[in-house]
Amino acid sequence: MKGLDLLMDLGKVSKTEHKVNNEHVPSTIQPDTLFTFTTEFKWLISMLKNKMISPRYCSEDIEYLKIDGIKKIAYPMRCFCDINLQKLDYHMSWYGNYGIAFEKSWGMQNDIQPVHYLNENSTLRKDISDTFQRILKEGDKEETETQIMLKDYLLHELMFYKPYQGNFVNRNTNEKSKKCFCDECEWRYVPNVRGIGLKQAIPEHEIPNTGLLTTYSNSMDGIAEVSLCFEYNEIKHIIIPTLDEYRQLVENIDLWKLGDEKYDILSKIIVWEQSRGDF
Repeated sequence: MKGLDLLMDLGKVSKTEHKVNNEHVPSTIQPDTLFTFTTEFKWLISMLKNKMISPRYCSEDIEYLKIDGIKKIAYPMRCFCDINLQKLDYHMSWYGNYGIAFEKSWGMQNDIQPVHYLNENSTLRKDISDTFQRILKEGDKEETETQIMLKDYLLHELMFYKPYQGNFVNRNTNEKSKKCFCDECEWRYVPNVRGIGLKQAIPEHEIPNTGLLTTYSNSMDGIAEVSLCFEYNEIKHIIIPTLDEYRQLVENIDLWKLGDEKYDILSKIIVWEQSRGDF
């Protein structure tokens, strides 16, 4: 699938373009918070200890786009959601019970972008599918600089598409079932990984098994260039399932010899089994 093997320029802020630092306008409907979840206590510990959230390759089902020869494609990403605390239970039942949250303004300054949900029956979806089909059919034809830029843009855009609904494997139970993806209120961080020698998009024919994606993902662990780095005072919430794990977390934090920064962490912790009924 040569059309997806192109070098992708995800675009960076140019020397003449600066990040917008306008005053953040919080939503009056959605929370002004971005959560990211994991299924393992050890991964939460790693994120906190290193003050870093590294991306992972995630295989996305794009069969709904009806692109010949491609049903799945993997991108490096980290997923967040802006769901109210009182509605997080359902989301956590799919994505894990260990979470870190930040102010939405922090996420927006760190290149985290809301996902665009597509109705499979819409004209917009059909236009996107038709455009991709044409790109892939062109293959290795000589292209102008503008054509290359437009192709890169479309592939970049693809990384932020998701169907309104579809089948998904529960991260906690490994069971597959149908769900409404729009309920996830997803935001994504998709870094440019070409600088560390990895592919930006990997079609399914290049992924013989999930072990290979795990290997690629592990190679991004601890790499600041492609990770989200933070300070403890930027954390808004930390979610821990049980009081026993809260105690384990405190024991780990004590080993890090953080001084007063320790209290920046402890003040943000929510023990879910004790507090879930309050939200």
